[in-house]
Amino acid sequence: MSTEYGNIPEETIDAVLTQHDIVETVGRHVHLTKQGKYMKGLCPFHSEKTPSFTVTPDRQIFYCYGCGMGGNAIKFRMEIEGLSFPEAVKIMAEEAHIPFQNTAGKPESPQDRETGRLLQAYEWSEKFYHFLLKNTEHGRPALEYLRGRGIGDKMIDQFGIGFAPDRWDTLVQFLDKRSFDLAEMEKGGLISAKQNGDGYVDRFRGRIMFPIANRSGKTIAFAGRILGEGHPKYVNSPESRLFNKSRVLYNFGQARSAIRKQRQAVLFEGYGDVIAAWEAGVHNGVATMGTSLTDQHAAMIKTTADEVLVCYDGDNAGQNAALKSIPILEQAGLQVKIAMLPPGVDPDDYIRSNGGERFIRQVVEDAASTTKFRLANLRRGHRLTEESGRVDYARAALPVIAALSSPTEREVYLRELSSEVDVSFDSLKQDCNLIRQEQSRPAPGQEDPGPAYPGSKQGGRGGQYGGKGRDRGDYANKGGYGKKGNFGGGGNSEEDFFPQQRRARPNRDLLPAHQTAERRLLFFMLQDRQASDYVEQRLGNEFNLPEHAAISAYLYAFYAQDREPDSSRFISSLQDEKLEKAVSAIVMMEGPREWNEQVLDDCIREVRKVPQLRGIERKREEMMRAEKDGDFLLAARIASEIIALERQ
Repeated sequence: MSTEYGNIPEETIDAVLTQHDIVETVGRHVHLTKQGKYMKGLCPFHSEKTPSFTVTPDRQIFYCYGCGMGGNAIKFRMEIEGLSFPEAVKIMAEEAHIPFQNTAGKPESPQDRETGRLLQAYEWSEKFYHFLLKNTEHGRPALEYLRGRGIGDKMIDQFGIGFAPDRWDTLVQFLDKRSFDLAEMEKGGLISAKQNGDGYVDRFRGRIMFPIANRSGKTIAFAGRILGEGHPKYVNSPESRLFNKSRVLYNFGQARSAIRKQRQAVLFEGYGDVIAAWEAGVHNGVATMGTSLTDQHAAMIKTTADEVLVCYDGDNAGQNAALKSIPILEQAGLQVKIAMLPPGVDPDDYIRSNGGERFIRQVVEDAASTTKFRLANLRRGHRLTEESGRVDYARAALPVIAALSSPTEREVYLRELSSEVDVSFDSLKQDCNLIRQEQSRPAPGQEDPGPAYPGSKQGGRGGQYGGKGRDRGDYANKGGYGKKGNFGGGGNSEEDFFPQQRRARPNRDLLPAHQTAERRLLFFMLQDRQASDYVEQRLGNEFNLPEHAAISAYLYAFYAQDREPDSSRFISSLQDEKLEKAVSAIVMMEGPREWNEQVLDDCIREVRKVPQLRGIERKREEMMRAEKDGDFLLAARIASEIIALERQ
């Protein structure tokens, strides 16, 4: 039975995975050494000194215990080269001389055809503008300007920089001669319609052209910089079906592999900063394009990085923009550092004046924490030579320091502040503590939520109504729902059932018992179709973790197509990065592959406990509310219900 993954026939994907051995595919980029039945090496997706990147030849998958990246040969090519799934399959099929048909025999939609024509037109336009810059008299002034700015031929080629002559129809004629529909090109942002509606003209004239690519590296827009002085300095392509500037970062496609390896992105304001930094050796730099940083930008960076170094201009506008970027990046779950450039200096100027090595050492590597940056920003607005200025600065700085959760960090900054404003450390610490108390005080109208569970010192009545005043830990068994039995309870983890995992990951936190049970079920289901059938009949997709429920549903469908167990091919059927990582981690679990009905039943029982125990938790919360309201009769009745539920 044939199925399609992203309009690619299953047979094509199978053939690609058969022809591309995982060890050979990974070995082109990672030095692998054999350790038993595994191959080990340093992960190419994050920096590490101790190998945690593992390849399993018999299962044809890779997995990194450090960063969680995992998958099959196709997934590895996607991540290492920044390719989409269809792009990776197409390239690998061509390498193995496998016929490739992206649409599985289906007619291509009009939208797909238009997108394809626009991508081709942008690619040709980029090459055309680049040729005009490098090889014509029209481009000579622009070429001399770029070289004068320190952008040599190597960087011009690296970033595909070009030039649009100051003429009305240079690109229009180029596209028209190649039979592109000019109305479609105008809709896609390459050219403009004349004001009288009679024909088309070039959108960019007399400008240096910077191609803007999507995350796959395909050109989807241009930024044109005026040659010399004038306004506006930069003009971007209009938004189109290909280009949305709130969702695109300049150079992200090219910088992606370096960002992933270092787990850090350097965020600049302009194209010139990115290019200068690249030549200096900073290959993980990206930039917004004449727009403020957006939540989408931050989410895009988060897919490949854990930390962002904001390197904006040293003027007031740049520093204010850096300040505004901090909450956006932190809300996306990124750690943030700020480059401290001299006032009025941008990164491009700094590199040209001081050299790339000094830029890396003194700007990139010596970046400040967000707290240090905020304090420095506040300090600029006060005269510390005057007593009133020092007092005002201290008042402004204390709330910033008080917001820090670490006592050690607070003490470090308070001591620095004490030295700057000539006020004793003890006085500042006292004021800081008062601010923290004020910050933690409930807002008007909000009540203290009370004790977390009955039997605490505040509740006091847990022993009367809750049976010996048991707390959540008694019912959750220190990390897992359920009591000790054949499986689960007592906070059992994968390491209890797969002892090899304990050696591989000594610092891994214990998983709740029901999560471990779900992972163990999926482990057996991925190895054996009969185990999957048994679980499907008795549990279905009633897993408690949404990702486990999704994996089980996909696996049932996979086997319903008369497929044999094959982790690598199953991963390709998912096309969801989160699920692919989860399956890779489960497949890499060590331990016996043999199973019996008793083992599966124990796991299923543990999984089914969770909804019941969550019901008990809700009852306990109801009991606490009844106690708090003074309705002790209701609390006693609920306590009896809890005891009955526990006996079940």
